Amino acid sequence: MRLAEFILLLGLICDSVFAVTVDEKIKEAEDYLRIDPSRSLTILKTIPHIQSLTDTQQVRWHIAAMRASVPTGDMKLLIDSLEVVFHHQSHPYFVDKLVSIASGTGIWLRKHDYLYDAQLSFECSYKYAINDRQRLTLTNSLALLARQLNDLEKAKALYVKAKKMARLADRKNLLAIIENNQGMIALEEGNIALAEQHFRGALAGYQNIDKRSGQISAGVNLLFVFVIQQQWVNFQRLYQPTETLAQAFPNVAKQSLLLWLNTRFKHMQGNPLNTKEKAQLLLAYQQLDDDRIRALVSLHLASYMDLDLPPVSSPKRVRFNRPWFENVKRCNWESEGFSKE
Repeated sequence: MRLAEFILLLGLICDSVFAVTVDEKIKEAEDYLRIDPSRSLTILKTIPHIQSLTDTQQVRWHIAAMRASVPTGDMKLLIDSLEVVFHHQSHPYFVDKLVSIASGTGIWLRKHDYLYDAQLSFECSYKYAINDRQRLTLTNSLALLARQLNDLEKAKALYVKAKKMARLADRKNLLAIIENNQGMIALEEGNIALAEQHFRGALAGYQNIDKRSGQISAGVNLLFVFVIQQQWVNFQRLYQPTETLAQAFPNVAKQSLLLWLNTRFKHMQGNPLNTKEKAQLLLAYQQLDDDRIRALVSLHLASYMDLDLPPVSSPKRVRFNRPWFENVKRCNWESEGFSKE
């Protein structure tokens, strides 16, 4: 075999091995999405030169990154991946994952106060849902959005509907999510005892299925209730395991709320705030999930610690205007071959 032919053959073999390795890594990242999304991100980040991958590999990489970014709170990664996948919306894999993509779009929009466009995204995703599992998840998303739009009665009705569906389908993960979200509504309505009941149920549910992101969310919310009720023994018992989980899980919003809660605990033990701690709390306040959480922090924590916070604004009817979002608003992918069969 001549040298030139050998080099060409070697190059073809290397390309083939690299392709298999990339596909295997993406598959491994996809497999971890439900149980450990932070590990999914770690695996995806080991794949170099994403722009040099095949179209199929790029779409799969970004959809996996998009799905992992939601529980880990990486909103920049979420919108960056959405930007890429919407440039491949004729690709069969895009069409196959359309429900997840439209739902992920809605989550990013909701997190960034494009609430009316988030509604369009979730409704579009619901239109193409192909099974009860997807419809249940989206019902929960629409309820969460209704809460953020301050339509608590609609949110409560949707959660009741979603809970019935989750029980019939034995969806333990969704039942825990719904309990957690119902607890947030009770907390906002000032029904602290009911909020505690929901958060305890959510935490137990997440522990039963070993979902760490859920344990952090429900644990932090239950800690919030303990602070309000000044249940300091319960607070101390739950704080350390929750804080340990949160430190190993890259969600800045949850870590920021934990900082507020622990600082309030120490403040109640007679430790006054110093200038550095006040600056840390102000930064953490901006990093919280949304304005509704900020309002709760302002009411139940900051008001007792002599801290002046910027006022929380009411939702404004701002619109999202990136070109690819026009396709979400039209919500017509039948021409791209989508089928519910």
